[in-house]
Amino acid sequence: MYEYYRCGKIQKTHGIKGELKIMPLTDFDRFEKGKTLYILHNGNYIEVVVATKREFNDSLLVSFKDLADINLVEKYHGDEIYVHKSEHIKLDKGYYYDELIDKKVINQFNEERGIVTDIINYPQSDYLEIKINNVKKLVPFIDEFIKEVNDEFIVVNEIEGLL
Repeated sequence: MYEYYRCGKIQKTHGIKGELKIMPLTDFDRFEKGKTLYILHNGNYIEVVVATKREFNDSLLVSFKDLADINLVEKYHGDEIYVHKSEHIKLDKGYYYDELIDKKVINQFNEERGIVTDIINYPQSDYLEIKINNVKKLVPFIDEFIKEVNDEFIVVNEIEGLL
């Protein structure tokens, strides 16, 4: 079990008052005023508290308490934002990205095919990036291809040319 779960990515600064443009990576509103989050910066989790949040196109503009100046936040450009496991919401249906990363992938014939290295969002669906013999392949995360997800592995319905 992970200690922290990724919930956003800092894209860039916005203005001079410390706002950051953030791409949320969760369907839950993790950026409510007063919420404690963690910025992974240079290998360390920096605790921050949300001061303000507003919608901005397909992203959010967020400022953090005691960081109301561009000079204090510009170093976080490109960093990811995490929520602590104590704030982790258990899903009735579905999966968190971090639950799928590093999971072993097998096909319907129980043959090991690779490891999930990333989840990529496209408008039509999410895709699993699977590393197979140092080559990365994409598999749509839809019922036609994903037959089972459990604690140990993901079963993929492998059709010709998929992996």
